[in-house]
Amino acid sequence: MFLKLGGAGIAALALGSANQATAFSNPAATNRQQQTTINLGSGDIGIMNFAYLLEQLEADFYTRVVANNFYAGATAEERQILTDLRDHEIIHREFFKHILGANGIPQLPAFDFSLVDFNSRDSVLTTSQNLEDTGVSAYNGAGQAIVSPEILALAGKIVSVEGRHAAAIRDLRIPRNGFFAPHPDDFALDPLTVLAIASPFIPRTVTVNASGLPRIIVV
Repeated sequence: MFLKLGGAGIAALALGSANQATAFSNPAATNRQQQTTINLGSGDIGIMNFAYLLEQLEADFYTRVVANNFYAGATAEERQILTDLRDHEIIHREFFKHILGANGIPQLPAFDFSLVDFNSRDSVLTTSQNLEDTGVSAYNGAGQAIVSPEILALAGKIVSVEGRHAAAIRDLRIPRNGFFAPHPDDFALDPLTVLAIASPFIPRTVTVNASGLPRIIVV
């Protein structure tokens, strides 16, 4: 495994940082009768909930890939890599769930993968690459706003694993090519941009309130 997480005896900090109210939900949503709003919070709590939401999304995706028995023509190597990614993302998800405790957002029952053809290698691997690339950019962007040195160190460990995931998937798509690491440094995205990218996968009955997340300027 790429990652082994130890104990998580971290005191989470709730440091407010006002921002323009922003909510994200699936744009295809039509039924709002049972709409639920999830508040990410602010400061380090908000950033960890932001990461927790993304890890839930990735874990759900790979769980579905494996449960679908992968896709037609999947090689033994592809099956092993995708299974490892599922296991890693579940570890990440459960890690954030543990350290957030009562401050954590609820675990969403399911994400919307209606745009993904789980029987298609190209669709699965393209979606995987997009999720992993976005995850790396999300950690790179949010890291500058983390106050706790302990949480920053843990985020650094996780993003290094996410970077390996992205490289592994890229190598499956275009083997033995510089495509696995096309840039000398990875991109960084602010949380609001990341949530906008993820919004098509957000369940139709869920709205994510990110108004408390710190304003981040990425370079």
